[in-house]
Amino acid sequence: MANIKTLGDSSIDNLYWMIKLGDLNSAKRKCVEGQLRQMGHIVSSHAYDGFTTRSVLGGDSIGAVLPTNHPAFQSYMKEKAPKQRAVYPLADLQDKISQEPKTTHHVVISVGGNDFRVNLQRPWRLINDIPKIQERYCQIVKNVKSLNGRVKPILVFQYLTDANQDYYGIYTIFGILGILAVTIHLSCIALLTAPIWALAGSISTVSATITTSIGAIGLYGSHRIIPLSVTQKVLMGNKFSLSLITEMMQRFYQPVLELAQKEGIPILDLPNTFNPYEPLYDSGIEPNEAGGQLIAKGIDHIVTHHDFSGKSKLYSKSTGQSVYSSIDNENPTGWTVRVP
Repeated sequence: MANIKTLGDSSIDNLYWMIKLGDLNSAKRKCVEGQLRQMGHIVSSHAYDGFTTRSVLGGDSIGAVLPTNHPAFQSYMKEKAPKQRAVYPLADLQDKISQEPKTTHHVVISVGGNDFRVNLQRPWRLINDIPKIQERYCQIVKNVKSLNGRVKPILVFQYLTDANQDYYGIYTIFGILGILAVTIHLSCIALLTAPIWALAGSISTVSATITTSIGAIGLYGSHRIIPLSVTQKVLMGNKFSLSLITEMMQRFYQPVLELAQKEGIPILDLPNTFNPYEPLYDSGIEPNEAGGQLIAKGIDHIVTHHDFSGKSKLYSKSTGQSVYSSIDNENPTGWTVRVP
């Protein structure tokens, strides 16, 4: 049995979505936190549906992203916000930990997905904001590490969303961006072949030099925004959308992986656990009961088996595996997301 504190968003706080499918008592058992409690853990919730990295750092209003006209909303709010809607998760977490100074507290952090969700209609801003989101994510981890008490952080990386029912158009948006990126990459590569045209007498040496320079500059610039590995994955037969999403995940989590490696923090690697073609979702982006069970079992495995005095490890479970397995987080730049 572990004393678990949750921090973040609906990857952990999927209570509202469980209430939509049944009564409150049933939902409280089927949600991620409820399943952890059924495993024997003591769970204190500081995770809220819709919260971003800004919400965790500076506070926010509970239920702001949920439809108020749905019957599940009132039940959710009574459970999550019985006294007030405005909460300050890190301050509340510190207060809770201070009440049990001799207890070891496993703080499960899952955040970041909503930072991208709010920018889905502004794809280029979504990509440009990555450094700021990374900075806030790492600040959350550092703040949790600095809490006064016996704290053991656990990071939960965001999973790939539902590829069968793309309610939010995530795969459509990333598919369009992927097509655009691959087109730019291949066009720039084509421009780099200008010296061959010059040798064949099709263009002058001066024109070839100018054309090659444009291609090199374009390729370098586009690679800094969207990596060339996206084009490589597409040429290997992968979908435009998944190729871009997985590559952007790898880029996004790199500084987080580096921080986890330095601090010896375990990671629940959901990008390599959730198969987007399996029925693990509600409304495209929320974990359903099966998805919640997958997350809860991963958290349970870490608190039960991880050596918190040792190295940072990545825990995942692919389709067909009965239990979670781990690999050392030795090479943050080499972490990859498998394309289903």
